[in-house]
Amino acid sequence: MKKIKVGQIVRPFGLKGEVKVKLFTDFPEQRFCVGMPLFLSNGKSDIDVIVASFRMHQGFALITFEGKPSIDDIEIYRNFELLIDEEKIEHEEDEVYFYDLLDCSVVDENNVLLGMISEVIDSPAHAIIRIKREGKDLLIPYVDAFIVDENMDEKKIKVRLIEGML
Repeated sequence: MKKIKVGQIVRPFGLKGEVKVKLFTDFPEQRFCVGMPLFLSNGKSDIDVIVASFRMHQGFALITFEGKPSIDDIEIYRNFELLIDEEKIEHEEDEVYFYDLLDCSVVDENNVLLGMISEVIDSPAHAIIRIKREGKDLLIPYVDAFIVDENMDEKKIKVRLIEGML
């Protein structure tokens, strides 16, 4: 089962088991709906939780979990990541999510391997893909002017480079 990061707990919020969550999803109402199973992860182990309540507050999600009704129950989860089972995410046909791009190989227009995508940066203007290379990473805007072709079945992306990018 592949797990996708959808948020990170910043800190407890109040005394009744609510946590303040930094979002890594554009669909918080779907990812954190009441009854949604999630995983709390510290990078070493995962803990299964069920969302008991969800609301938005100043750009952050405020969430409680079933069976964790007080600040004492959730204080230990500060900085834990919130993960969701990829199968719980409804994919539209031909739609590519940022997590789909991770670990894709990237080639230029001559099919020369440039490297692998290690990160997708969500900047205000457009997404930027970070291509891991020997030496220096390569940053390419994820826009039509640079993306020639995407083959998600093969996890391969063809890009158009301009002078000075390498």
